[in-house]
Amino acid sequence: MLRVTFAIWLLDCLNSNEGKIFRLRNNNSIFLVIQDIIGKFAGIQKIPFPSMKFFTRLAALVLLLSGSFVATSQNNMGVGTLTPDVTAILDLTSTTKGFLPPRMSQVDRDAIVNPADGLIVYNTTDSVLDYFNGTCWLPVYLEDCNGCYFTLSASSNAGTIDRLISNSAQTALTITQTNGLPQNIALALIGTLPAGITYTITPNPLSSSGVVSIVFYASPFAPAGTFPIVISAMCGTTTQNFIYALTVDPCYYVAVSNSESEYDVSANVFIQNPTAPQNQPICVAVEVMNGVSITSDTNIVPAFTTGNLFPGSLVSVVNNGTIIGRGGNGGVSYDPTTNPPTTGVGDNGGDAISLTIDAQIQNNGLIFGGGGGGSAMAFDLSYTLPPPADFITFGLFIGAGGGGGAGVSYGGNSPNGVIGLSVYNPGQGGTGGQLGLGGAGGYLNYPIPINAGPATITLTPIADAGDGGNYGYPGGQGSFDLYISAYINVNIPFVGNVQIPVVTNLALPIPIPYAIPAAAGYAVKRNGFNTSIADNMYQTSFIKGQVGN
Repeated sequence: MLRVTFAIWLLDCLNSNEGKIFRLRNNNSIFLVIQDIIGKFAGIQKIPFPSMKFFTRLAALVLLLSGSFVATSQNNMGVGTLTPDVTAILDLTSTTKGFLPPRMSQVDRDAIVNPADGLIVYNTTDSVLDYFNGTCWLPVYLEDCNGCYFTLSASSNAGTIDRLISNSAQTALTITQTNGLPQNIALALIGTLPAGITYTITPNPLSSSGVVSIVFYASPFAPAGTFPIVISAMCGTTTQNFIYALTVDPCYYVAVSNSESEYDVSANVFIQNPTAPQNQPICVAVEVMNGVSITSDTNIVPAFTTGNLFPGSLVSVVNNGTIIGRGGNGGVSYDPTTNPPTTGVGDNGGDAISLTIDAQIQNNGLIFGGGGGGSAMAFDLSYTLPPPADFITFGLFIGAGGGGGAGVSYGGNSPNGVIGLSVYNPGQGGTGGQLGLGGAGGYLNYPIPINAGPATITLTPIADAGDGGNYGYPGGQGSFDLYISAYINVNIPFVGNVQIPVVTNLALPIPIPYAIPAAAGYAVKRNGFNTSIADNMYQTSFIKGQVGN
């Protein structure tokens, strides 16, 4: 330690007027020392009035003599310590003060002429320490003049999706490249979003600087809650992360645990959620459990409907069971005497799902539209007595009934107990369930002989009624043909009775117009509302029938 030696040596030199700076011989360190105005302390009798230099140099001497400024034999110095680190040329130690480098704006920094390698300043423009690497000024965390560095700020770091007013939330990232040649900045989401939540990043990548739009979407299937989402921006070796807190409001949950007929969401949501408001839009999440079957008792009413929810409501349906529309019944007959005339057309198939509001559908089970009923090929001229005798029918009934459509239905059949001529073959009913099929149409090939004296006339109707449609298919049309054969019976002596043909199997104009096939029921009838299943005619293992309007 040279503190005492240095102080005595300094006092010995105070009488000298030769300059303001002395250089220690033993350590080559430069120190500012006091000039002749401190000579009084070395024996000078007279001293001029103290100047500003006096006070400056006096402070330097006090610093040296107090021990707060130390030079050592290891060619280093310490401030605030008596034992500066041997590996440091200057050791500054304090628990109450910091090191204050030169502070200047970026403009002032750039105005320094020929800055030395390693020169350090505090950049007040960017609020960061900068250093000169011999080529360019860099923040202390960068090492390459062409390294990519950028700033990132967000218009918002949190958002809420209520799924009614809006199914999305968004934020805008302003990204500015501040160092290096212009480069692409790529953005990516870190981790996996919950099911039902998606996002878009536009543009991606961003060219150097600009604004990136990030939009998050939540379907009705998305779980409720607040989810921290990390977006990472990358350029070269530089990465910055942005955290966005996305909140998804809950939907009212409705579970369908038992098989039902003609299910109405609007009726059940308020049963299972009695506090749900009925005079404003709500979000409803319906789950049809595995093994549950939803059907209809008639082709007029769909098996499943969203019902009478408040306008603007949103419904999601997760179907793990089966939703099957009713099959159309087969046609019975053509009767021109009724008003309006019956045509023999079968009934249309029933819809599996009918929407009255926008709905997202996630189908993990079966959605089948009912098959259309087959057309009858039958001619009917009959009259049924009014009640209570409506079980009695007089007239003519000839032909075959249409088959019923898949989805549980009846085949076309004539009234029981027709008094008159009744030659009729009914159609078969359609079956239901996952493997349900349309019923076969009736088939009639029945010669009807008519004796008129020596002549015998045979009318042979051949009626082939339309089959019922399978799931999602219309009913069949069928055909009707009528043939006449006639012969005369002649009694020839010694020969006996001989039949002389007059005409054989002559086709006659049919008395029955061909009926238009009955339509199949929809798998999903949108009725102008939106759903997640695209419009199309489906015949897959999971959806059978039309999706559309």
